[in-house]
Parts: sequence; structure tokens; C-alpha cells
Amino acid sequence: MSTRSRHEARWTDERSTASGRLPRNKWWTLPLLVALALVALYGGYRVYMGIDTVTYEVRECQQPLAEGASWAEVQAAACDAVPADSLTMALMRGEERVEPDEVAGPLLTWDAWAVNSPEHSVQLVVDEPAETIVIAEPDNERVRVSLTSDTSGTRWGGFIGGRGPTSYWVLITPAP
Repeated sequence: MSTRSRHEARWTDERSTASGRLPRNKWWTLPLLVALALVALYGGYRVYMGIDTVTYEVRECQQPLAEGASWAEVQAAACDAVPADSLTMALMRGEERVEPDEVAGPLLTWDAWAVNSPEHSVQLVVDEPAETIVIAEPDNERVRVSLTSDTSGTRWGGFIGGRGPTSYWVLITPAP
């Protein structure tokens, strides 16, 4: 009588017996693989979406600014930091309104914000009417967007877009 390996066909010889180990049940590998896949997906999502802390600093300007303003015009407008208590600001993630996680002095902070998402917009409500409100990027030294208002000049909003920096200025010019 001869022996054969398990991978050999049975018809080699009907009297031969199989040698080798039986396949073992590796049931524990499936939950391990699922857990590793979930960790990889979560980590990839955080890197791809650029999850980070985003801050907006509120500043009051002496001269009105427009969306096409140069950085020299922003500096000439004499914008000084003011407490953020004079306004209510929320970022919009699609249709979801997201309030700031922290308000300290002139800074409004959102933790764990998806910086690379293309669906961001902003809503502001100011106590006193404003002539113009623009969002600027101090790190890149450019004006990102000019917000539009209602007729009273107290409610403002606009599309910010994605893939921006993590630090912005809200430049408010009070109404004369």
C-alpha cells in the first residue's frame, strides 16, 4: 500500500491512504481582518479628508473690503481683533449647522473639522449691521470670499469651499 499527499487525486490508487495534516479552522482570523480593515478605512478617511482643528479670528476693519482685495488692501484697512461675542457664527457641513466647539476672545474654534470637504459654507449673525464681511486666509495672505447679507445687514452667509488652511480671519466692516 502506498501513501499519497492530500493534494493528490484519489484515483492514483484506491488502496493508498492520505498523509499530512488536516486543514485547521482559522475562525479567529476573520474578526481580526475586519478590525484591521476598519482601522485602515478610518485612518484613510481622516488623512484624505484632512481632519484638523479650524479657527476663525474675528477682526473689525476701518475700510470696506471686497472679494478681490489684495493683501495690501487688507493691511491698509486696519483690521483689529475684537471679541467674538458680538456675533453668532456657524459652519455648514452640507445642510448640517455646526456651532463652534470653543469661543475664546476673538477666536472661534471647530475641532475635528474635515478641511478637505468641498461642501463648507458659513453663516453669521452680527449684533450691529455691517457694510462688508470677507473671509481671509492670513497664512496665504489672500481674501478667500466675500459674504452676502440680508437687507438689514445683520445676517451674512457664503460658500467657503474646501481644501483651505486651518486658520481664517472674519473681517467685518461696520455700517457707517
